[in-house]
Amino acid sequence: MAVIFLLILTGVFHGYVSGYPAKGYALHFPHQGVTDYANVWGMRSLTQFTVCFWMKSSASNPGTPFSYAVPGQDNELLIYNYNGFELFIGGERKEVHESANDGRWHHICVSWRNSDGVWQFYKDGALHIHTRGLRKGYTIQGGGSLTLGVEQDSVGGRFESNQSFQGSLTNVNVWSYVLSASTVKSMSTSCLSGVGNVYKWSDFIYGVKGKAAVVIPSPCYPPSSRG
Repeated sequence: MAVIFLLILTGVFHGYVSGYPAKGYALHFPHQGVTDYANVWGMRSLTQFTVCFWMKSSASNPGTPFSYAVPGQDNELLIYNYNGFELFIGGERKEVHESANDGRWHHICVSWRNSDGVWQFYKDGALHIHTRGLRKGYTIQGGGSLTLGVEQDSVGGRFESNQSFQGSLTNVNVWSYVLSASTVKSMSTSCLSGVGNVYKWSDFIYGVKGKAAVVIPSPCYPPSSRG
């Protein structure tokens, strides 16, 4: 039987439990609130990207997995509302009409490029949206605040309880390019697959705030193993 460690962080987490990979953890957000999240600063400027993560939630509020804010634009890059996802880039909003709050683990990927404004949304390896015209020519500004679990209405703050993530997140990664459909499909078969070149999952553990729980080993399992 696997041993599960729940670590409630009150400060910087200085190490991992022996025998588990550096990214073999999940973050659990047990309730609505504005104090439990993960935060990193200083993301590079992006003219294209892919963001992927695994999530599990059964909450009905419009929870926020991923929020990136810069001075003058709190919705610089936002993946919002697991009831029916919405994507914001440079403040412009697009609706996805796909949910992931059924209490099961789901692999979510979003990509975008500024050359033609093409953006894509994947759920469990399947492409649900491929369309163009979103913020063509735009550059996502660097140097801002990236939070997991809360939505920023200003850089690094002004969180609202109703928009907080309830459930578990794991293996959040950010790339500075658009991943191929075959790569996304392959990653959707393993909760530990994929390492971002902008941010990788092991980066976020040092930015955990409040009473978010670090769960080791990660309890994530892919959709193909549900049975």
